[in-house]
Amino acid sequence: MKLPLRLFALVGLTLVSGLPSGIALAQPAPQPTAARSWSSDPRVQSRTYVFTNTGETLPYAIFVSSKVTKETKAPLIVALRGAGGNPGVFLHDPAMKLADEGGYILVAPMGYTAMGNYGNQGMSAGGFGRRGGAPTNAPAVAPAPATVDASKTSEYSEQDVMNVLAMVRKEFNIDDHRIYLMGHSQGGAGALHIGDKYSSIWAAVAGLAPGAPGFQLDATAKFANVPVLIMVGEKDTLIGSVQRLDARMKELNIAHEYKEVPGKDHGGIIMDGMPDVFSFFGQHVKP
Repeated sequence: MKLPLRLFALVGLTLVSGLPSGIALAQPAPQPTAARSWSSDPRVQSRTYVFTNTGETLPYAIFVSSKVTKETKAPLIVALRGAGGNPGVFLHDPAMKLADEGGYILVAPMGYTAMGNYGNQGMSAGGFGRRGGAPTNAPAVAPAPATVDASKTSEYSEQDVMNVLAMVRKEFNIDDHRIYLMGHSQGGAGALHIGDKYSSIWAAVAGLAPGAPGFQLDATAKFANVPVLIMVGEKDTLIGSVQRLDARMKELNIAHEYKEVPGKDHGGIIMDGMPDVFSFFGQHVKP
């Protein structure tokens, strides 16, 4: 199946789990007049903030449902891009349509760099998993800044996600019982890692075509307290690794839902999987 150009440009195939004990405060930066827009939809806000660890200005994007009010607590979804992607990968229909209908706020951090692995140590900080290199058709991405120690990139990627989450929770009236996490490919593995590590935050976690070869799952996983959805396209060339992840979770008695979507490949699962993801999230509220 040929990927739509838009998704092909946003998402890299990936084979792909931190946060330092003291999370640096993330101060919002004034919006530059020429800030890069991550979506053609005017309802998407393309934002930046200063990452105080390095002094860099990092981007993130946010969509706020038309149903959100200051008086009512709103559910929040944090969305993690795949390798080579950017904050705009989930900010299209049907994800935005479903978010608007459900009254969600949808926020997408960069993950420090386009190849940041969200703290998932099963994958090298700047590239693809240990079982092979980047596909020849993967989009070109900017490397981590030369001034940053490569060993810090993974740590900073995870911290970027938690910084953006903290800023959104401070700015909006967020329902702490309905905070969700989803990701695709590298971001799918990142969602599983962050969902496990910070399990007390999430009402549910969804991994779409997660980079399972680089996600190390063991008996210490805390997913017993977090509903987990794993989805993969039937035509995804990496489906075998996701099937093995499903088997490993069953072996460890980690409750989760697993679904293979007929006719979909690695990229096609992103938007075609959204109805199932939103339905799954809608069924779960943290006690």
